[in-house]
Amino acid sequence: MFLSVIIPAYNEEKRLPATLQKVRDYLDHQNITYEVIVVNDGSTDDTSKVSVRLIKDWPNFRLIDNKKNRGKGAVVKLGILEAKGDWRLFMDADGSTEISELDKFWPYVKNFKFQISNFKSISKLEFQNSSLNENLSFEIIIGSRYLDKDSIKIKQPLNRRIVSRLGNLLVRILLGIKSVDTQCGFKLFSARATEKIFPLQTITRWGFDIEILAIAIKKGYKIKEVPVDWRDAAGSQVKKSAAFKTLKELIQIKWNMLKGKYK
Repeated sequence: MFLSVIIPAYNEEKRLPATLQKVRDYLDHQNITYEVIVVNDGSTDDTSKVSVRLIKDWPNFRLIDNKKNRGKGAVVKLGILEAKGDWRLFMDADGSTEISELDKFWPYVKNFKFQISNFKSISKLEFQNSSLNENLSFEIIIGSRYLDKDSIKIKQPLNRRIVSRLGNLLVRILLGIKSVDTQCGFKLFSARATEKIFPLQTITRWGFDIEILAIAIKKGYKIKEVPVDWRDAAGSQVKKSAAFKTLKELIQIKWNMLKGKYK
């Protein structure tokens, strides 16, 4: 299995079908083996039923159906450790960053020449230009909304933008993570990195992205941050209280680091 795509979903009956259709259209046009895993996080709507309908005619798709809500971090961890791919991407169910943005990642991964040649959506020019990165290879590549001023196609409300930027500043100060955007829900890991990082993850809700990057750095991994197109999607399941909970989790991660928990 070359690629696993993990999609956590909580009450996403309306937005998930369009995202899955784009994922399927994109991956079916590539010359790779893949699987798509939706992890239902105890949804109270028809997220599970919407997913089950696809299993009948899509052999590459499977559903992990949790009956109890456990948090985004918990279900991403579950899905990514259940995955079989040599590369494992988790992305948001709302499709705020579309699967086609993955094309921007491949020039930075190990054995990229072979891998890019299997992606028909990447142009010959992009393939030739990727030779500029021949000496660069990463096992963790993350999407960023903030590296390129043109990446954000539809903006969040101002208050959420302010909270997001302040949060990233705190992450840089407290944890020493240099990534400009730790919270973008579009991240790719090698199987080896996955198996060394995610078993140590303890945060089960919104702050899990910060924790896995902190663990990765402690393990000596270099992280490549790549600009990706992003659109604020209507119908967000993120509550206003999430910012305060994430701050609490950030403090917990710092404490875990001081106590040597990630060894």
